[in-house]
Amino acid sequence: MIRREGHKHRAATFHTRTDAQRWARSQEIEMEEDATGLVGEAHRHTVSDLLASYRKQVLPKLQDTTRRPYAIHLKYWEAELGTVRLAELHPAMIAERRDNLLAQGKSPATVNRYLASLASALTAGVKLWHWLPASPMRGVQKPSERGNERRRFLTEDELDKLIGACHQSESPDLLLAVLLAVTTGGRQAEILGLRWRDVDWERDLINLRQGIDTLTKGGTRSAALAGAVAPLLRARYDAFLAREAILKPPTPDPEGQLIFPSRVTRRKPVNLRRPFTTALARAGIRDFVWHDLRHSAASFLAKGGASLVEIGAVLGHRSANTSKRYAHLVEGHVHDLTRAMADRLLSPAAPAGESRSAQNGEKSPAEAEKNPKNAPEGPDSKILLPDDAA
Repeated sequence: MIRREGHKHRAATFHTRTDAQRWARSQEIEMEEDATGLVGEAHRHTVSDLLASYRKQVLPKLQDTTRRPYAIHLKYWEAELGTVRLAELHPAMIAERRDNLLAQGKSPATVNRYLASLASALTAGVKLWHWLPASPMRGVQKPSERGNERRRFLTEDELDKLIGACHQSESPDLLLAVLLAVTTGGRQAEILGLRWRDVDWERDLINLRQGIDTLTKGGTRSAALAGAVAPLLRARYDAFLAREAILKPPTPDPEGQLIFPSRVTRRKPVNLRRPFTTALARAGIRDFVWHDLRHSAASFLAKGGASLVEIGAVLGHRSANTSKRYAHLVEGHVHDLTRAMADRLLSPAAPAGESRSAQNGEKSPAEAEKNPKNAPEGPDSKILLPDDAA
């Protein structure tokens, strides 16, 4: 409880002392800044007012992959807290709705996205419109996602079936997009946001970035084109140039055009949700989403002997911790290396007088000296042919 002369007493209940202290600090800030008019604005506006301004001024500027889920999440917050005045919105109220989402069976990762959408709106209320002195989200703890990471990977058999189903798809974009995703580990927004200028034909590379016009989470990164994928991309490029040649007026910047444009407008990428879902059903693959193609790429890299550092570099992870979800896959390769090393070192002892190198079919230095013809060739050695003999 907070008591201060000239203000109403304020009280709230929290699960932890830390949350209580954060709330107390935010309330004291409100009281101290009362003279600035900030608290007055908080009393005049409701959460619905905040979300309406956010939808109008901020939401349209977000990436498409962020804007769509945010729009859904904000409907939840408006239904739950829309009538609450901003001055009365406390962390405990948000935490209660957080717990309700978890009780409904939503994963911690999903709940954190709900919290992120509301946090973004509250931050706009603080920094853009000055309706709040501080965001009450600062006093809300996020549920831990540790141990809840999705770990669905394609097996090689499933990959073959999926590729076959993509060949049968009515979508002319699905096969190439899926192949790029599973061979580069690119995110869906990175693959569908590719433009022709992102292709380095000389080195068989593509430059990936998150979204259509923005940089990827880890910055722009390059990815190698697989030998089986490059010809498909080249054929698509040739067909694109043939269409551009007959366009009147011509496209101002053909290299800036999307590789996978929508049929509705060429300024936005195609939506492959329905074709992809159909291909999965045709292939008999269950419990699989597009982002799992990225996990599958990491899985195939790990089985090929790539380290966690190398997997992180391919996927564009900013933190090594993000790559740790694939540690169990890398462990198998490490274990195989360890066994091979141990078997070589602990192989049955050689007979008396026989060295381990001789047992493995190798010549010892002494034997090589006795038999120069079989001596290993060094940097200064020369193999003498019969014609070269003196």
